[in-house]
Amino acid sequence: MKVGDLVKWTERWLGACLSTERADYETQVGIVLWKGQYPKCWHVIWSDQDMVDVHDDYLEVLCK
Repeated sequence: MKVGDLVKWTERWLGACLSTERADYETQVGIVLWKGQYPKCWHVIWSDQDMVDVHDDYLEVLCK
């Protein structure tokens, strides 16, 4: 994973969501902006304009 990658939430993350939340997360796509402040985390801006640090176990790269 690197800056600029297009990502979505992994099934591992989605499986832990409530069914009402899952529908929202399934449709989101994000762009990796920079390395996050925690180990193995990336700062991502999502299609809903939310910007958060996400552990790379919960991100799936769509386009490199």
